[in-house]
Amino acid sequence: MATMDPNDERFMRRCLELARCGYGQVNPNPMVGAVIVKEGVVLAEGYHARFGGDHAEIEVLKKAGSEAMDATLYVNLEPCNHFGKTPPCAAAIIRAGIRRVVYAAADPNPDVTGNGNRTLKNNGIEVTTGVLHDEAVQLNEQFFFAMRSKLPFVILKAAMTLDGYIADVRSKSKWITGADARNYVQEVRSGIDAVLVGAKTVTVDNPRLTVHDRQEKQPYRIVLDGALNTPLQSRVYSDKFRNRTIVIYCEKSKKPRKIVQLEKKGVNVLSYKGTNDVLPLRRILRDLRKQKINSILVEGGGTVFREFLQQKLFAKALFFISPKFIGGGKPVISGINKSLQHAFHLENVSSKMFGEDVLIEGYSPLYKEYMNKE
Repeated sequence: MATMDPNDERFMRRCLELARCGYGQVNPNPMVGAVIVKEGVVLAEGYHARFGGDHAEIEVLKKAGSEAMDATLYVNLEPCNHFGKTPPCAAAIIRAGIRRVVYAAADPNPDVTGNGNRTLKNNGIEVTTGVLHDEAVQLNEQFFFAMRSKLPFVILKAAMTLDGYIADVRSKSKWITGADARNYVQEVRSGIDAVLVGAKTVTVDNPRLTVHDRQEKQPYRIVLDGALNTPLQSRVYSDKFRNRTIVIYCEKSKKPRKIVQLEKKGVNVLSYKGTNDVLPLRRILRDLRKQKINSILVEGGGTVFREFLQQKLFAKALFFISPKFIGGGKPVISGINKSLQHAFHLENVSSKMFGEDVLIEGYSPLYKEYMNKE
């Protein structure tokens, strides 16, 4: 690591602020911001604004033009050195005559890790790394986790009453939480690649699983429907985003007509070998990750939560608790009877109020296993 300048943290913090402007628009890519500085004066600022668009480094180099010669470039992620959707950033940095590059964290993408750093140094550019490293990794935790684990970053999200129910005895769940909590869930949805639910949730609740104020860039909707029992008229199969719906079923389910009907609607239908209609979650997640689905918000129901918990396939949990008692109904998790000694335990737990509702947020041991790696 090269010597730090006293102003490095200040300019890197600005990179992180800029990077957040790409939230929900760049996934499955990471959020990246960049600043070009010369003699303490900011020449240009920019960020990666949309998937497939210019990377942050290219954006600021265009803005700075010839003034970039002998300047310092700050960026929160190691500049890439490979052709993807766009040309490599390292080559553009070299051509612009940048004297020094400061970045926060090495890119976990195996196509990038260390290559950008090495290319810059081999071309006489001074490189400083690790400035606000932890903050940079936290900002892009979904991306880092997916790259390291080869699994999507799975978030379990539930809204429940104080006595642990996600719906009443009539299977009604609208609304357990208030508007503030529901609006926050919309914000979370906008920053992930897919929303996943089970067949019962689709059949009973008929949800849209969309970001409501958007006409584009909707997350995928994934339905685990081992027996292919969900109604064809469900919103996720009938709305204008139905080509963003993926139905996953057990191979032994003999319903060729249903499969053809779904495919004619434009729905993606995938089959897997399963036992008693229980789908192989780990294999499914690995395959989804290969399709660049880096993050999944699991929204229910209780049986789906049970499978993710038992197989330890989630990274984070978001549980909203409403100050209501209903005395019976659908439990937040079905069919798990753990002793206190063997209870599932979250780490780095925090809480936040949304109106009258409390959000409990925490991370799983799986998150720790991969996010502590470098």
